[in-house]
Amino acid sequence: MRIWIGAFALFWAASVTAAATDTSLTLGEILALVLENNPQLQAADFDTRAAAARIRQQSLDTPWQVGLQMENFAGSGAGKDLETGLTLGRVLELGNKSRLRGNVAEQQASLLRHEQDAERLDLLAEAAQRFLVIAQVQARRALAQEQLDTARKTQRAVQRRLHAGKATKAEISRAEIGVARAELVLEETDHLLLTSRTRLGVLWGEFSPAFEHVSSNLFVLPKIPDYAALERLIDNNPVLARLATQERLANARLQVARAQRQPDIDLSAGIRRFSASDDTGLMFSVRVPLGSRGRALSYEDEARALAQREPLLAQNQKLALRATLYSLHQELLHERDRLQMLRARIIPAATRAVEDSGRGYSTGRYSLLELTQAQDALLQARLEALDAAVSYQRTRIQIERLTGAAPHSGVNPGDKP
Repeated sequence: MRIWIGAFALFWAASVTAAATDTSLTLGEILALVLENNPQLQAADFDTRAAAARIRQQSLDTPWQVGLQMENFAGSGAGKDLETGLTLGRVLELGNKSRLRGNVAEQQASLLRHEQDAERLDLLAEAAQRFLVIAQVQARRALAQEQLDTARKTQRAVQRRLHAGKATKAEISRAEIGVARAELVLEETDHLLLTSRTRLGVLWGEFSPAFEHVSSNLFVLPKIPDYAALERLIDNNPVLARLATQERLANARLQVARAQRQPDIDLSAGIRRFSASDDTGLMFSVRVPLGSRGRALSYEDEARALAQREPLLAQNQKLALRATLYSLHQELLHERDRLQMLRARIIPAATRAVEDSGRGYSTGRYSLLELTQAQDALLQARLEALDAAVSYQRTRIQIERLTGAAPHSGVNPGDKP
């Protein structure tokens, strides 16, 4: 996962600077900008450094301790029987406790890396979704512009018929309403483009991004892999990798709990001076806590229960991911079939109906209502095709996120629904 992200960043590094000032961006350029400049991803680097420091902390042995002991230095006759001792000692941890603690910290660092991988994929998927929103609004704007052109063309046709005495003023009013509504729809898409660009730009730290358009072909549908092939990729999901590391972490904590059975030994040695006789002597002390094994059992039982829980959680999560993947795969198939039906049969038929209604209105065979109904039916079919294409692309992004793959998109603009 991290290898792919690094390779992707290197692949697009040469185009990041130019992309930041270009008026049109591809999905690849946008993902590169997010990887390079997103504050959340930059903050994750410091989390990684902190995790490395924790590994070093937990792997340290117990420190040496220097002690000073003074007895009879106060009270009646103070100083006559003063005894002073200087000691050097440390706690000896048995059972490789420092190594086991370091192993726990290493597994926690691995857990953090998986979480960061998941955050990166979530962020890239979110960037792809926001990219898709802009591409959709751009396509809707193109349709709105065509609808406005059609409404104006219809308005001119009504005016010609009015001059010929074959149309009423009411028809002129209806045509003017159609033009006004088309202008409102076009204006709405312009506002949506502004807000959508801002929502995308903030992902790489720019509130007012310089680009104006995104370059993508929503109607290029990548081939749908078999469900079995996608299912084999489910293990690439960072959630499952995280659960596997969580299981190793639980086992590492179990080893630490078992090591508590062996008591730590407190050793110290030093020199003691007796003021009364001006003599010195060596001193040595050993302290061993009692009952360590019994106290460790409850901690060990807790760690063992948590370790036995992790495989079941992983199994449940994998089943849930498989079910989600299957549902998304079926939705992808449905949207593909819906788009193919719309583009192969419904839109051509609606186009022929508009052409026939236009000729018929010019000759008086059809009314203005019949013409506008045919135009609305064609517009609705094209909007449905756009909706199917966007739904397909959105579902594909979700599948890519689920299987740990990189978002991708076509880069050939200009195709129409």
